[in-house]
Amino acid sequence: IISLMIWSFFMVKWICMNEILFAEIYYICIAVMLILGFKTYRSMMKNSQKVSFLAVVFVHILYFQTDLVRMTTNSQDLFLNEMCFLFFSLCTLSWFNYIQTMLGIHYVKKSQTFFSMLPVIISVVLLLVNTLNGCLFYIDQSGDFQNGSLYILYVLINDIYYIIGAYQAYIYSYRAKNYQQKKSNQILGIYMISLLLIGTIQDFFRDIPVFCVGTSLSILIVYISLEEQMISIDPLTQLNNRNRMEQYLFECVRSQDLNMYLLVLDVNRFKKINDEHGHAQGDLALKAIANCLKESCIEKSDFIARYGGDEFVIVYKGNDVEDLCQRIHDSIQKLSFPFDLDVSIGCALYHKDMHKWSDWFIEADKRLYNEKKNLKGQ
Repeated sequence: IISLMIWSFFMVKWICMNEILFAEIYYICIAVMLILGFKTYRSMMKNSQKVSFLAVVFVHILYFQTDLVRMTTNSQDLFLNEMCFLFFSLCTLSWFNYIQTMLGIHYVKKSQTFFSMLPVIISVVLLLVNTLNGCLFYIDQSGDFQNGSLYILYVLINDIYYIIGAYQAYIYSYRAKNYQQKKSNQILGIYMISLLLIGTIQDFFRDIPVFCVGTSLSILIVYISLEEQMISIDPLTQLNNRNRMEQYLFECVRSQDLNMYLLVLDVNRFKKINDEHGHAQGDLALKAIANCLKESCIEKSDFIARYGGDEFVIVYKGNDVEDLCQRIHDSIQKLSFPFDLDVSIGCALYHKDMHKWSDWFIEADKRLYNEKKNLKGQ
């Protein structure tokens, strides 16, 4: 579908430039978004991220449908053109709201809610005023679409959503402690900037549906990124899962950075905890340990994953690994549970003789086994 859309775009721009291909491109983009929206709905919409994503898809469908009628019929209807501009403003707002939910930002104060809606309010006012004096756009006597004196102002006001969204994504990617979350936020920021550039290109080439194709591709890629994030995160602890761990270790071995430690952690007597206190308490213990690793012990450049069961993996890029292990022990032992909670840690420094990530992992796992054996001997 992506190849077909790109092919259609170049065909329209440099070969035919006829209304039939215009319509084909729009219908393809609408079909893609309908499919994505249906897939999202079928996945049970259990969180606000998917609801917000559906809002993006729905508003874009309305925008493309309106713009399709306007472009393929050469409509001189002022109301239809204003509706197209209104849906464009709602598109920028829906993308902004999607960024907020993805980053976990929620507006609580009324003043913050008002300021977040201010660009759309100003856009609506300009559209109402445009009906009287054509300050944004007008149709000349020959039937051509012309920009008004405040058209650039209208575009800049709506671009505020993209700019702020991209800035927030950058800030939150810098603050993220989870590797996958950091990359996800960077992707969101890149696509907010992409949407901004696509809209700017559309202003210069209004007879080409660049915005339609570009936003459809962006929605598709963001959806794929969201799904990839979902399959890379452990649902219980919100850490990276085993699939992501294997990929990351492969990247580490390929980089051949000699200042890397692999730590394999195992919860002591975890089976006894489940048997005596129940699996619900065991799950709470795993969540608490994961939070300790994320908030208290690990730097932003390090990597944490749940390998499986009660085992965790850490890639530490630092010098004082013994101090790190001690801090992990101290932090976990301070947790308040009706049972003793601690972990055993096996640590292995990467060296060039380790040609596969599994070699590195096996060495750390052996040291973990030895520590567990010594613990049983005590």
